[in-house]
Amino acid sequence: MLTLGEAGWAEIAAVNTEVNRRPYRVDLDLYGKPDHWTPIGPAGGDCEDYALRKQAELLAKGWPLRALRLATCWVETGGYHAVLTVDTDRGTYVLDNRHPEPMPWDLLTRLGYRWDRRQAAEGRGWVKVAQVQRRA
Repeated sequence: MLTLGEAGWAEIAAVNTEVNRRPYRVDLDLYGKPDHWTPIGPAGGDCEDYALRKQAELLAKGWPLRALRLATCWVETGGYHAVLTVDTDRGTYVLDNRHPEPMPWDLLTRLGYRWDRRQAAEGRGWVKVAQVQRRA
């Protein structure tokens, strides 16, 4: 389990903020096709491009791959979305281009994110995310 202290929190928050400064642009405009996964560059990109850049930057800073997993979900507006998740001793945090700071997984779930798939802990392959049924 990755221990998240003040320095670690500052680092994930800084990476989220810095990468989120890049312009949002859809793949069709940038690459001429509806879906293209590549780390976001200066020209911008879409949600999975932000997530891939954040993962790459944290890996370059020495964060373990097992703690940095991409995830996909439907957001509260119904759109399909990709984010980077960070597994820590304080819970799972989501680095999302829709939010200026890392957000707790559970909070985003309560706000309407419906999780679909997530990279396996070893970084190979994807697994379906089990949905927790809330009681009325």
